Amino acid sequence: MANWNVTDYVTAKDMALEWVTTNCPGLSLKSLAKAMHDYFEAGGEIDQVRETRPEWNDRDYHYDFRVPFADRLLYIETILVDDDPRDPTIHIVSIHDA
Repeated sequence: MANWNVTDYVTAKDMALEWVTTNCPGLSLKSLAKAMHDYFEAGGEIDQVRETRPEWNDRDYHYDFRVPFADRLLYIETILVDDDPRDPTIHIVSIHDA
């Protein structure tokens, strides 16, 4: 998450970006990535969830954030695109109110 401000280290599905645009006006992908980074740096937990849904069985796990933003709690489901521990990249696949 340390590279949250570098283009393409945090990406998102179009559907997730549409939800953000509709439900959190003014929140950009970059500011969302920063909020996720700040949450993690402050000791926020990221849940590693074994993937059991058949349509997503190409990955063993997905990772869930529950990030406070403004006066909401956002549930953000992510996958690791590149799981190099020194240089990970993540993709937001779903986001909604927790």
